[in-house]
Amino acid sequence: MQSPNNSLAGWLGLASSGLLAWGNWHYAQTLPNYDAMRQTISELAAFGTPLADPINYGLFLPVGLMQWLALACQYRTLKQNSTLLRGLLAFSWVGTAYVFCALFPCDPGSPLMGSWRQQIHNLFGALEYLGGGYGLLLFGRIPGSRIAIPLKISGVLVLTVLVLLAIPFLADYRGLIQRIAESVLFGWLTLASAVQLARLYIDPIAIAR
Repeated sequence: MQSPNNSLAGWLGLASSGLLAWGNWHYAQTLPNYDAMRQTISELAAFGTPLADPINYGLFLPVGLMQWLALACQYRTLKQNSTLLRGLLAFSWVGTAYVFCALFPCDPGSPLMGSWRQQIHNLFGALEYLGGGYGLLLFGRIPGSRIAIPLKISGVLVLTVLVLLAIPFLADYRGLIQRIAESVLFGWLTLASAVQLARLYIDPIAIAR
């Protein structure tokens, strides 16, 4: 039986993904001299920059909270599938990372080494890809899943991106590399949310007809 938590999880997941996609596009166009190929998403709101507070608290923080709440609502409705539950817990690090990275914005340039604030930012950024990648791998292990292989490939890709971001000679492509990982993570969130809502609203309508 579906519960109100299922509907809320779906809408929150879509809202989180939609807001991030819009904000990433909008602010990348707004900021002068911003290069999305080279600069990371975090650099849109680096500490001390003019739009740091609006982006951190108006974009990154709500994106993280909505993603985390979506998974929390979904978690409450599941009791039997331990692999899915562990996958949700691991994937929740994506939202958690957005929250903490908003509270501890990166230094300008988002270096691998920097201020204490940068180190906290880097830690939670790494946890996002570790948790998100591992979560996708766990989702791919759910028995009977028809999308197990794409999920596992996506999980490996996200974990690989974490390594690629630390390689110095790829520094000019950090923005592109990071956006690939973010697109994979939030793409799966969007798909799962859309399927959830379709089951709630489209199937009952079709049955009624």
